[in-house]
Amino acid sequence: MSQPSHIRRLVIADNDPEVLDLLVIDLTAEGHQILATELQGDAALDRCRELCPDVLITDHRMPPGPNGVEVAAAALQLETPPTVIIYTNYRDPSIRTRADALGVTVLPKGNLRALRRAIDASPLVTRA
Repeated sequence: MSQPSHIRRLVIADNDPEVLDLLVIDLTAEGHQILATELQGDAALDRCRELCPDVLITDHRMPPGPNGVEVAAAALQLETPPTVIIYTNYRDPSIRTRADALGVTVLPKGNLRALRRAIDASPLVTRA
């Protein structure tokens, strides 16, 4: 596995614990620091407020709370907004349209290579 040019601090949200486990294993092996994993978007936003990650990776559909686009919009309003990547199985074109309007990347779940590249291309958050 390639080493990222800079280690990124990540918060990951997905309602599937097995997906979370896979992402933690893969992205930790890539050298990134996993600050938190959450099963719902609201909890992921709380972790972002608390921990100021460089990147928030979120699924789109995480009932009963907000969806990935809603989580992305809220995360981008934080005092120290992370880069947001929506990593999902859902292929509804409206998801991409709304994400594009926010400047958020949407990637198909399962494409770990594309996810790694998007994380590595993300800027580091400047912390006060």
